Amino acid sequence: MLPTSRLLSFLLLGVGVALLVAGLVAPRFLPEDARLPLDLGATTYSLTDAEAQTRLPDGRVVTSPVTHQLHMEIQNPADEHSATVRVGETLMRDSQQQDLDRLLSAEVWSFGVDRRTGEFTTPATLSNQLASPVSTVEVEGVWLKFPTDAQQGTYEVFDPTLRATRPAEFAEELEMNGRTVHRYRQEIAPTDLAGLYESPFHLMEFEDGVSGHRHYAATRDLLVDKQSGLVVEIREDVDSYYATPEGEKREQNLLFAGRMSQEQIDAHLADASDIRDPGTADMIRWVVVAAGGLLALLGLAGAFGAFGRRR
Repeated sequence: MLPTSRLLSFLLLGVGVALLVAGLVAPRFLPEDARLPLDLGATTYSLTDAEAQTRLPDGRVVTSPVTHQLHMEIQNPADEHSATVRVGETLMRDSQQQDLDRLLSAEVWSFGVDRRTGEFTTPATLSNQLASPVSTVEVEGVWLKFPTDAQQGTYEVFDPTLRATRPAEFAEELEMNGRTVHRYRQEIAPTDLAGLYESPFHLMEFEDGVSGHRHYAATRDLLVDKQSGLVVEIREDVDSYYATPEGEKREQNLLFAGRMSQEQIDAHLADASDIRDPGTADMIRWVVVAAGGLLALLGLAGAFGAFGRRR
């Protein structure tokens, strides 16, 4: 029968080899970056302006609270590299009207996204509940998910009103709830939407018979968790109005300065903090490899009697 020291040595050898193998093969089974999680929790962005201006169907412009909401869901099909994302977008006026009359716009976007880079991987399916049937829109860039380890540069960010991207430039680095956050600013110059795509909301006729085109301008700040690339806060100022074909502003359609509540921002930051930190995980993995190698060497030495009693 083997002495106790030999048995302990073989046990150390087995544990060491197991740890060594686990540490070395872990990258094949675990993602090496903080990619978009499939069980993402805080996925609603509600921006409210208590004194927004909106146009009623009869042409009057009223001042009342308006909420712009984006609700993102991660859906199947999904795998290690990509996922399907569904974003419901609504613009709702807070007034004494019926819900349908308070609803200014409602759209549902569905598309594939790269879980690491945040880039669109498929065209988007768009359902506009107020105007038209389901359609397909060619999309590119990023939207609510930037690349992991977001850099201090410029990203092409999708704007659903334009149905196109506009650059968002790095503005500053912040610390929010212990997280490193990058703020990117997207400036959208006044744009004639009637020239981009067809919609019954893009055209009207003024009292003098002149054709009116809907124009859209926006300044948007996107605050992005650097490690995960998740958007944790959105601030936006939107000016939508009807103008002559030459660009002369005639009637206001929407004037909106939307901000999120601190409670919701904190929820998004907490969600980002739950995503795996690749630097910490890699450090732990190499500690496991080193510990496994040391135990294996000790066990191997003991198995050959290096720690036996001298006679």
